[in-house]
Amino acid sequence: MNSIAIEAHSPAAVMECAALQCPVILGALPKLLGFSAKTAGKGAHRVSTQGSPAEDLQVQFEVLPGPGEAGWLGGDSDVSVVIGGGATGRRALWIFADTFITKYDRNDQSRVLDGIHMPHNTLALVECIEERCTGRPQFFWQRDEAGAIVSFFEPPAEKKDDDELLWPVAGIASRDGNSVLLLATRIKGFMNVVGTSVIVSKDVARVDDPHQWQYTTYDVGSTDLTWFSSVFFADNRGEGDTVYIFGHGKGADGSAPSQNSDTVLARGSLGDLLEHDWERTEYWTAPGVWSAQPEGLKAVGLPSWETTCNWSEALGRWYSFNIPAFTTDIFMHTAAEITGEWNKTKVFSIPYPFTQAPWISYAAKRIPSWSAQTEAGVPWGLPRGCELVFSFISNALADTPTDNIIFEPGSMEFTQRGYWPRFVRVIAKMSPEAPWCSMP
Repeated sequence: MNSIAIEAHSPAAVMECAALQCPVILGALPKLLGFSAKTAGKGAHRVSTQGSPAEDLQVQFEVLPGPGEAGWLGGDSDVSVVIGGGATGRRALWIFADTFITKYDRNDQSRVLDGIHMPHNTLALVECIEERCTGRPQFFWQRDEAGAIVSFFEPPAEKKDDDELLWPVAGIASRDGNSVLLLATRIKGFMNVVGTSVIVSKDVARVDDPHQWQYTTYDVGSTDLTWFSSVFFADNRGEGDTVYIFGHGKGADGSAPSQNSDTVLARGSLGDLLEHDWERTEYWTAPGVWSAQPEGLKAVGLPSWETTCNWSEALGRWYSFNIPAFTTDIFMHTAAEITGEWNKTKVFSIPYPFTQAPWISYAAKRIPSWSAQTEAGVPWGLPRGCELVFSFISNALADTPTDNIIFEPGSMEFTQRGYWPRFVRVIAKMSPEAPWCSMP
């Protein structure tokens, strides 16, 4: 096996709000500690990276409601895909799970708890040009017949009546940008996973207003075998219809699927899945062996739960980001084959105060609408694959909302702000000897 050597350095990161005209973001991002890691051996395939807060993208995402207005004030488990439509024919679609819709107290720099709504999923759209997405997000949710704020995607009526809800945590867009397939965790009760739902929305490129989008849902897998962790093209170079899907079975002790369970792998046709056809899906059971039955599944050796996985043509590797449960380091995993063997390196250290209880961090996911600036082309004269961008979420555990530090005075000051996507830029190169990419 060839091993991988990766060096990572996190330079001091300071947000120049005055220069960027972002008066809402007060204070600077914390300085990050530098680090390096190597796992090289004979014949090593060497990849080097630099990881740091993507301050420019963080500012771009900063859209807060006006005085006295209720608006989007944080969501978790964000996933982003690129679709068609809009003014330029290219848009970034963001999907969030549980979301805060409430007013913003600028004097206290806090979310207003009185009158808050928490739909279980919301959307955002960002207008893009060919090279990059430079617009600011516009957020969307639904209202019921009585005008109350509700989730954008909901389960069928009989399941909703049975108190079931959907957390979309993974997604993919068709290559023409006209259809979207989302994988959602089915939840019943407090954090009780009861399965996987597929959400399908077609003609999204032809209909600019998401409120007019139509969607359908269907269930796959079971309580003991979930398939919502990730979905991505098997050929990431713009060819083919086959997608890979990450799932989880029971733990070694027979416990329910969780992020501590082994990641297992399925593959299918995106076209089939968009037509509610899961029957031809195949499951990886051994090197070179795919089965029509989800039995005897082999672990791929990659940790996942809410994640993304993509192929980098420049690196010649699959890559995925992961935060081990209840830790404060983010790792980049790489492999020549989707079935492994996987190598990992630390690429980022989560900053204070999110390293302390009651904070937990999770859902490190690549953002294609920003990563694609240099992955899929060569804008600014940069090498392909030079820049990758991912987000993660820090959330605070509490018994009740009134006890949660997320709502304390000053909690929306950016260095203290949780339950909000935080963006990290990873600049990669093929060898330590190659020059680092210079950004404009």
